Amino acid sequence: MKLHYFEWPNHPSSTPNSSSSFPLVFLHGMGGTGQIWRPVTAALEDSFRCVALDQRGHGASRPVPVGEPGFHAMDYARDVLETLSSLKIERYFLISHSMGVRTALALAHLAPEKIAGIIAVDIGITSEWGGGIGLPLANFLEALPTEFPNRMELKNYVFKECPDPAIAQYLTAVAKKVNDSPETWIFPFDHEALVKTIHQADDAPLGEWTLSALEEGIKITFLRGENSKVWLKPDYEAQKKQYVHPLLNFEEWEKCGHGLPFEQRAQFVEFIKKFCTSPNP
Repeated sequence: MKLHYFEWPNHPSSTPNSSSSFPLVFLHGMGGTGQIWRPVTAALEDSFRCVALDQRGHGASRPVPVGEPGFHAMDYARDVLETLSSLKIERYFLISHSMGVRTALALAHLAPEKIAGIIAVDIGITSEWGGGIGLPLANFLEALPTEFPNRMELKNYVFKECPDPAIAQYLTAVAKKVNDSPETWIFPFDHEALVKTIHQADDAPLGEWTLSALEEGIKITFLRGENSKVWLKPDYEAQKKQYVHPLLNFEEWEKCGHGLPFEQRAQFVEFIKKFCTSPNP
């Protein structure tokens, strides 16, 4: 399916002055939308063409068409490939967070010739879905009400029930008012889509996809927030030792958790610039 997307600069006549000829494609985490990346792309749009997608079941990429019921990472990747091809974007960097990392690695396996590089934020390569909070997070998302009478009740519920404060902050940030009922607040995602995504998450062979991407010459950096409850420290250290390749890099950032791109936004922006303009090792 073709996805809804945001693009910056907003004006087609604007031409970014970049030393990289490849656009940046942003893939949000579970429950998010492309708009969540706006504070990051605002600092990049003068130098790069930035495209942020609403992945299937999220934002304006709802409902998912009848006949396309899958929520495997490869289903998400095919959507991205179709959408970017329709925009005539033939080669690009992928900036991915959480669930979006699975999409990015699946896309690199599906169409490696399209990918110039991948920044993968805070998800384990071989860890179970959700790391240390997988089951509690799944239970939270399955029980999450579809609407709230006001933003305060939504915020109180999410911060009380969500097993990770960083994810709670993320969900609170993406919540929206219902247009014809300003007192009603909802989340910009299909709840059933999230549940199906969770159930299919561990079927994605991220380790295999990572290795195949590296063999295709795609450089990859995995970033972990030191306080992350999603990518646990022991898993991070084990995977750092297990996966060694000249094009692969692991970094752990201080003073942040699963919300690394937004908690350390200025540093993240500078990292993107360097990653996307530096030659491969």
